[in-house]
Amino acid sequence: MRDRFSLLEGFALKVVNVITGLGRGGAEGALFRLCVESPAAVRMVVVSLTDHGVHGEFLQRAGVEVVALEIRSPLSAPWALLRLWRMLIKDRPDVVQTWMYHSDLLGGIAARIAGVPVCWGIRQANLSRGIKRSTKFVAKICGWLSKIVPAHAISCSERAVQAHRQYGYRVSMTVVPNGYDLSRWQSPELAPTSRSAFGLAESDLVLAHAARAHPQKDHANLALAFSKAYRQDPRLKLLLCGTGLEDGSPYLQALPFTAEARLAVRAVGPRDDLPQLWHMADAFVLSSASEGFPNVVAEAMASGLPAIVTDVGDAALIVADTGIVVPPNNPAALAAAMLRMADLPKEERRGLGQAAAARVAENYTVDRMVDGFMRVWQGVLSRKNA
Repeated sequence: MRDRFSLLEGFALKVVNVITGLGRGGAEGALFRLCVESPAAVRMVVVSLTDHGVHGEFLQRAGVEVVALEIRSPLSAPWALLRLWRMLIKDRPDVVQTWMYHSDLLGGIAARIAGVPVCWGIRQANLSRGIKRSTKFVAKICGWLSKIVPAHAISCSERAVQAHRQYGYRVSMTVVPNGYDLSRWQSPELAPTSRSAFGLAESDLVLAHAARAHPQKDHANLALAFSKAYRQDPRLKLLLCGTGLEDGSPYLQALPFTAEARLAVRAVGPRDDLPQLWHMADAFVLSSASEGFPNVVAEAMASGLPAIVTDVGDAALIVADTGIVVPPNNPAALAAAMLRMADLPKEERRGLGQAAAARVAENYTVDRMVDGFMRVWQGVLSRKNA
């Protein structure tokens, strides 16, 4: 925990964070960084509506209290709501911060009944593609309740704010971009993973990608684009990381790679050594049809990789002039961007990567993220006590 936030001098704060789950997602990672990097004057508690997940274990190792409500089906939601309400009545936190729609709904209702101000977490920038009907229904209910339940909402994305305004949300929103511990991605002690471990040559041009297997990530777009680009430049290799992207997985086998391009794909599944892998790669590629604030783009940039991104969520804002932005759902445009990146001289590509790392260091540090959350919470408490 750090004590460099002057706005909290002489001020103690207890925050209960309610999140749908604690798996390997971007929201979970942002919550983890917020908890472990918050000032010592802030006591963080994390409540997962489901289980502890991998980030629950990380949080507990860092000394953060984690409670799992173990919701297994909609039938258990009322009991979880009652348990959460009792917890809030007993512990009397200053603020409840929720993350994602189901926790916005259940955490928001519990906090409202308990008399604790709640800040919702808005992270999705596209509610039309790849979203379950049940999730859309919950988001719609949240839109109806947004006038009366939350005191404020924090979004990681400018486009997410715009999307939720159109969706009927009527709550004051503040954009607090995700922030990163740059030492994890830029440490001079980081040793790049050996290319030979993945059957890659030093002359190969490695495009890195990280995402879970999900329609929103539009891996069909990636497969079609890479196949087209590989046909013209066989130096290209594609490194795929993420849950569901294990070598031989049914999801991966169903993607429309050509037979030749499939031989140039290295699918390694979920990894905990992404900084080392990124230092082995030449560029990063995001193929998504929908995003809020894509953590993987900022993390790759922090590692010194230039990024090729689809224009979804705040991806173009993050990259700015340090990479290449193409329309979503357009394999031809994505393939052209891959070839353009491959054609750049090595020093020019490295220069783009250095500019990308500098942009993240200037705009997307974990300190800035923590400061943004603290300011919103203090504003909420000031209005409550006025």
